[in-house]
Amino acid sequence: MSMLDFYREHTVAPVKQDITDLAAHFQRRAFLYRQLGLWPCAIEGKHVLEVGPGTGENARYTFSLGPETYTLLEPNEKAREALEAAFGKYSEVEIKADTIETYEGEGFDVVLCEGLLGLAGRDARGLLDALGEKVKVGGVLVITCIDPISQCADVLRRALAQRYIRKEASLQENVEILKPIFTPHLATLKGMTRSVEDWIIDNILNPASIGPTFSIPDALTHVEGRFEVLGCSPRFLMDWRWYKDGTPGNAWAIESYWRNCHSLYDYRKIQPEHNEHLGKVLMAGCQQTRARVHRYEHTAGGPFLDPRIKRLEQDPGWFGRGQQYLSLVRVQ
Repeated sequence: MSMLDFYREHTVAPVKQDITDLAAHFQRRAFLYRQLGLWPCAIEGKHVLEVGPGTGENARYTFSLGPETYTLLEPNEKAREALEAAFGKYSEVEIKADTIETYEGEGFDVVLCEGLLGLAGRDARGLLDALGEKVKVGGVLVITCIDPISQCADVLRRALAQRYIRKEASLQENVEILKPIFTPHLATLKGMTRSVEDWIIDNILNPASIGPTFSIPDALTHVEGRFEVLGCSPRFLMDWRWYKDGTPGNAWAIESYWRNCHSLYDYRKIQPEHNEHLGKVLMAGCQQTRARVHRYEHTAGGPFLDPRIKRLEQDPGWFGRGQQYLSLVRVQ
């Protein structure tokens, strides 16, 4: 089941953010865009496409930068209702029910796709191709990636949740069961803007969240020759190439990822750079944990046998860095 299928089945859009303090929300988005190399003039007067904007909180900042046209593709009916309420009166905004695969527009200066590609599973490469086709040469594509390292702590929370979930209960009933379990965990995150209920639905109860991931190396390998890295958030990809010897391609970024991916494991700890082999060993271990949790969710009870679960039980403030942002320039 895809994320969209899950949302439609339960008539939910569990991505709404608390933007009561709109100035603080805009400051966070501006900081993200700077990390990605998207200064305000990169949006002003441009043709912008956003794929899967959800309920539109992030889109409010992008729209404030004054794009000439702003197209929002949102196939989830529940989320689209919120978009219509927020942007329906603006002539420069077009809201469509298409998926990226069915939408026929192209030639955009900027294409944004947050929170979708990282857990797109087997369709991730096809989805990335479809996104890339909408970007004009010289334009920018923004995507998010997730890997077993960055999501390890949340995957273990799914195993913890299995002790309490009732298979016969409704989605909302299980949310109420899990709220007192995970509210203390989420209280440790100072920048949390989603409700506990939405987080539980999207990260614990959504079956797509335990599906195949799509990492930074996966994405960069797939777009090699068509797109090159502009920026990332967190900004951990280090490029020591001399500007007069800037060989085209993304090999440098993939190597940098493997040397720094330990810092995705626990957001509170920035690890020193290490060799690529250690990064791949950590990835393999986190993938094994992910596979154990997936099997555990589909078996009839019993203890969950993985040493990492003890760490989570002792340290509920452990969260990985979740999704990472990449901005890519289309070069051909």
